[in-house]
Amino acid sequence: MKSCEVDFVLTGGDYDFLLLNVANHINHGEKLEAGIWYRSPQSTVHSPQSDKKDKNLSTENRVLSTVENTGHFHLNHDLDDLPMIDRDLTKWELYAYKNGNYKATPGTYTYAARDCWWGKCAFCSWTTIYPGKDYRKHSAKRVLDEIGILIEKYHVKEIMDDSGTFPIGPWLKEFCEGMIERGYHKKVIMDCNMRLKALNQEEYDLMGRAGFRFILYGLESANQNTLDRIQKNLKVSEIEEGAKMAKKAGLEPHITTMMGYPWETKEDARRTIELSKNLFQKGYVDTLQATIVIPYPGTPLFRECQQKGWLLTDDWDNYDQRMAIMKSPLTEADIKELTQDLYKSFVTPKFIIRKVLSVRNWTDIKFIFRAGGKVIGHLIDFSPKTKAVAVEKTEHGCDQC
Repeated sequence: MKSCEVDFVLTGGDYDFLLLNVANHINHGEKLEAGIWYRSPQSTVHSPQSDKKDKNLSTENRVLSTVENTGHFHLNHDLDDLPMIDRDLTKWELYAYKNGNYKATPGTYTYAARDCWWGKCAFCSWTTIYPGKDYRKHSAKRVLDEIGILIEKYHVKEIMDDSGTFPIGPWLKEFCEGMIERGYHKKVIMDCNMRLKALNQEEYDLMGRAGFRFILYGLESANQNTLDRIQKNLKVSEIEEGAKMAKKAGLEPHITTMMGYPWETKEDARRTIELSKNLFQKGYVDTLQATIVIPYPGTPLFRECQQKGWLLTDDWDNYDQRMAIMKSPLTEADIKELTQDLYKSFVTPKFIIRKVLSVRNWTDIKFIFRAGGKVIGHLIDFSPKTKAVAVEKTEHGCDQC
């Protein structure tokens, strides 16, 4: 703040509530909430800028001001106090069609909770903003009301709730029963993020009846040592059973995996590929996403990298999953090759035949073609050619590259 002209900085937490608080502070003198840095003017110096009828501090005033803060932010707001998202203002239709996860379009997103009720995974950047102990959610009724608006006003066909992990327990039961009672399960498809081993078969069956289709799991690795080190709270032996229950309920499980952990060997990485391949062969999962592990600043994994000297760069432009940025027993070429192998692991004759036989309508055909395009794109992303482009961009700083 000493080097730029900003007057307020929101340090995290419920940024939407804090932004409203700043606006009310400027316009109505409302007291600033915890979680905000601000300028406190010490004296006034006349300048042409200070004659302007606005509430901003002049450049001269900034020189004579001190920077203060209201303390660490609190995660104590009631999410139901937020207004519904203005879909017209945010131009929702720009994101309603070109999304590989949507089988039916137009589609859109909701956000039932902040963020994951586990909230301890060492690699997850959301844990730095919404730790699991501060997990909060909208009421089930509030989310159902929003879905009703999306159906009736915007004719949405599929909704992905992007909470880090969708709420479970009594909340999930109330929500699913509400979807059925209101008839929404016949009008819209629901997707969500979920943790393996979080639900039992009865709960999965209820989700299936309530209109859920796509369910995303963070598998991450098939090595127990890795799952323990990243605080996943998951046993390798529990992975298959969780996906199997979801599939039995009629859902379409999607798994995410990562390559390039600093402690994993090529043999360890191959184990993850084999588990993924096995899940596809058994028909327990339908799609996957493979990425390179990135230690985002603020996370436990990033701190461990700093302590052990694992970081290869602190150029944040490289923290976009294009390239390995941690030291590893594997070379970057190994990591990209293994990531490609993950995508190739499910493209088997058995999987293709199962997909063809699952086609029921034109929507299914279009979805398969979109998904196929995404897979080809990911294979290109992690090819040796992509690596060369990344290196050239780093060396020459050429935006064109």
